[in-house]
Amino acid sequence: MNKRTSLSREIVLKQGLKISSEQGFNQLTYNGLARSLSVQPQSLYRYAPNLENLKSGIVALYLQGLIELIYHELLAYSGKEALRRFAGCVISYSQSELRFPHMVGALTEFSHTEDVAQQVEKLHTILVQILTPITEDKSMIEQNEQLFLTYLLGHLQLMNNGIAPNKANIQQNFDRNIERLISLF
Repeated sequence: MNKRTSLSREIVLKQGLKISSEQGFNQLTYNGLARSLSVQPQSLYRYAPNLENLKSGIVALYLQGLIELIYHELLAYSGKEALRRFAGCVISYSQSELRFPHMVGALTEFSHTEDVAQQVEKLHTILVQILTPITEDKSMIEQNEQLFLTYLLGHLQLMNNGIAPNKANIQQNFDRNIERLISLF
């Protein structure tokens, strides 16, 4: 980083997300982050007073990016097509940014923090807004949300751990299973 460029929390978090995406979330340290920004580690405490605050901020930034992608991609869609595209956004984003195993661990670890909880709530709200008009039995909205998220997270686990039964057909199977799932709503 150019010494004349001033730091901000956003710059620090974006660089932290970049490092986490490249090296793994658990490999992120103040020293490594400071080195990548060409500053002293003490300089970072102004923007993230401790490592937990730094990491929870990175998780919130990650989720914010996913939410922005979903809003952008779903703007012109509603109903079942919006649900299909929501699934596609989650899958593609988890492959391009912080990898899924790191994301799940980080969400588990930092879900209690305010900034992460707010982003998770936004994701839930989006999904419920999509599900509500296409769910015939309104008492099933919460169950449909859980079923849909369980499938998405399970699929990501299969993809990332290399335990999918037939890797050659994984995308085709995903698309078919999403259709089967959506037909239940």
